[in-house]
Amino acid sequence: MDISVMNWLGQFTLMSAPFNQIVHYISGSDLFKGLPIMGVLWYFWFRDTEPKSNTRKTIIATLIGCVVAVFIARAANNMGAYQPRPFANAALAHHTYIGLPIPESQALYIWNSFPSDHAALFFSLATGIFLISRNAGALLYLYVLVFIALPRVYLGLHYPTDILAGGMLGIACVVLSTRAGVIKLYGNRFDVLLARYPAAFQAALFIITVEIGTLFYDVRLLLEGIVKYFPR
Repeated sequence: MDISVMNWLGQFTLMSAPFNQIVHYISGSDLFKGLPIMGVLWYFWFRDTEPKSNTRKTIIATLIGCVVAVFIARAANNMGAYQPRPFANAALAHHTYIGLPIPESQALYIWNSFPSDHAALFFSLATGIFLISRNAGALLYLYVLVFIALPRVYLGLHYPTDILAGGMLGIACVVLSTRAGVIKLYGNRFDVLLARYPAAFQAALFIITVEIGTLFYDVRLLLEGIVKYFPR
């Protein structure tokens, strides 16, 4: 299925340079990826402020679940059998993307493509929204599919099964993290912190959501710098 889909998409990569450039921009832009989704999360955070509402607990549980999903996905990337990304797979027909430069990052050539951590993260967040609002969640699932998942497949960054596995992982992690029995393990502690330090708690939560929405970009840069300059 992966090979059939990638070969079918290959017929479009030479048709339009502007289209390729738009898809490339969307695939790498936080403005189209994490920030809109975090905006929706914060909308529901401020909309449902009643103590009886479970919205805030669901949001906290969703953030915990999405971090767990990304951790598992990256662990699978590093410990699982290596699968090159489609554009770096010599077994597939080479696709030329008119209007786009060849990827410069060598990491893209050595990173395992399975499963997609993008899919794990953003489908997990969409699941949390779905548990709060069915309508908003359904629209967000569609948004993640069209603006995050499909561009990565089209550009040869992931196979369809990478997206499917990552999406299922993200959904499963949030479904488990939002169960009542699991929320009881940490929900009361967060309630106490929010009630006692509302400004500090929400400021910290905002920073966390920004990092999640940007796929921990600054944190990864910091860790890479520490590893690079740490004396061996």
